[in-house]
Amino acid sequence: MKGTLLAYDGSECGRVALRSALPIVTHQGGPIHLLAVVPVQSQLAMAESFYTAELFEAEENRIRAVLNEGVAFLDQHGLQAEGHLEVGEPVSRISALAEALDVALVVVGHRRRGPLARWWQASVGASLLDHLHCNLLVAMSAEDEANSD
Repeated sequence: MKGTLLAYDGSECGRVALRSALPIVTHQGGPIHLLAVVPVQSQLAMAESFYTAELFEAEENRIRAVLNEGVAFLDQHGLQAEGHLEVGEPVSRISALAEALDVALVVVGHRRRGPLARWWQASVGASLLDHLHCNLLVAMSAEDEANSD
């Protein structure tokens, strides 16, 4: 039975995705995996001496705490999830883990952004469409859905 990979960053849209996925993963069955990614920007800044090893470790610890929070949330809802912590670019790490685990579904959160933000950084959800070989659920908050008209 194929499982589900939930990408989780601790943001409000990440929490919405986690809550939205509860009925789906409960019904679907199979293993549940929760992924948090330490962004590659941290590594690049460290290489350029803008970022020390201590700051990188602090960021990694912060993201590990976010991952543990997500695993605990699922546990409180009767779902056992395996946590994964990756370092790198989120789209590549999500798609690589989804392929390695051979999951049926990847779940990510999304929040609407202005034109400048969209130009500056591509949407993880939109970028995943080109990389995944499984289903993708992009969850939004009710506020973002109301503003989509």
